Amino acid sequence: MKRRAGDRICLACRVTALSQYNADPLCSACERASRDSARMAPTWLWDSDPMREALARVDIPAVVAIFRHVSGLSQMELGNLVEGWSQSLVSLTERGQRDTLYDIRKLLAFTDAVGMPRIALLPLILGQSDAILESDNTVPLQGVDTVDMDRREFTTLAAGLAVSALVPAPTRANGADRAHVRYLQSILTRLRTQDRTVGGGALLSQALRSFAYARTILDESDHTAAVGHALLVVTADLATQSAWFAYDANKQPLARRIYREAVLLADSAGAGEQRVRVYANMAQQSIHLARVTGHQGFAREALRFTNRAVDAARHEISPALQALISLRQALAYAQLGDDVAFRSSITTARCELDRGPHEADPTWTKFVSHSEITGYEAMAKAQLGAPDQATLLYQAVLDDADRSPRDLAYYRALLAGILVQAGDYDEAISHSLTLLSDLGTTMTSVRVLRELRPVRDAAGAADDAEFCDRFDTAARALSTV
Repeated sequence: MKRRAGDRICLACRVTALSQYNADPLCSACERASRDSARMAPTWLWDSDPMREALARVDIPAVVAIFRHVSGLSQMELGNLVEGWSQSLVSLTERGQRDTLYDIRKLLAFTDAVGMPRIALLPLILGQSDAILESDNTVPLQGVDTVDMDRREFTTLAAGLAVSALVPAPTRANGADRAHVRYLQSILTRLRTQDRTVGGGALLSQALRSFAYARTILDESDHTAAVGHALLVVTADLATQSAWFAYDANKQPLARRIYREAVLLADSAGAGEQRVRVYANMAQQSIHLARVTGHQGFAREALRFTNRAVDAARHEISPALQALISLRQALAYAQLGDDVAFRSSITTARCELDRGPHEADPTWTKFVSHSEITGYEAMAKAQLGAPDQATLLYQAVLDDADRSPRDLAYYRALLAGILVQAGDYDEAISHSLTLLSDLGTTMTSVRVLRELRPVRDAAGAADDAEFCDRFDTAARALSTV
């Protein structure tokens, strides 16, 4: 759009004129870029090119506008989120009519209030949008651009970052309201969206930070009973999501510890959906542990978790939730070698989904599809000693273009492993190489890499140095995420 005198311009790019019909502070291009991070492990949840560029040019109005827009908060809600703020202060700041955040103390108070790690301010300190932390203990301060720091207090920010380069402890909120709930829900939604592509390795630290932030608000702030219950539910969700990321990153002891916290929170909330999810996830992890350790006690533990999920879901009408419970039961039975019980549970899962999509289905259950049931059948066939049938079923799952990239990667890794078991080395290598080009670069699911270990072992026995190097490079990259 051609700019004219008096036109509003996008606060992020400072170039594009905004339509008179666009009440948002960002143009469509900057809005899309603000929601997507180009980095495998962003410094924080809202880390994006427009945000980094705004920080690098010390454009505080743009920083606030981008943060507010991407987190889905109104000016009033952001004002309620940060102690001492108001809707009018947010509005004046976005219009560049208040310099409050050029006071370093106010800026740090803002970042702490929204759970933003102070290290995310590196682009501002270094004047470089691509600034990254080069050491776990120190912040590279050379080349700090102090031009136009009549905003002088920014020169003290380096010291503050050096002392607290990672994450300051969450600060106590004097009062919490629906704005805090909405913000935490936006964080949860973003984590789930990124998980579909990235996997748990890159997202685990962010999820843990968000869970700690939510727990502090829940435990330390004053709030009404209704807000308290909503905080309890979203905190339980963040705990479950954090545990899932730990599981996907193959940090199994950590996942089990966080799942226990999630159970307490979900039970306290009396929330059926949250209880079903955490018990179903705990069953999933127990099945995994039974498979990798050979201890059948974990499979029996999984059945106990699914029984709790059944109890939690007794008033839930969602077909997807009911199908998910049956799927976890089916795989536990397969792990125990009970083919009859496995088939019964699989049939129940398909019958539930045959009822069709339901408005009661939670958004996170999108992966519970007939394709997922086929995948579970494949895993069970592999466990029950039918690799040829498992191969065909895995291939059918990979034909489902609606599956998330992370899900498809996991099933492709399982297929590669079963192909090695069936003696088809070349095909196993082909599927594995497809995955290794992404692992450690655009995907950080350690669980996927772990399923490729049988292929790595076979490649080592075959003196396939090229494949071994590719696998080991991915493993090293994932170990640093």
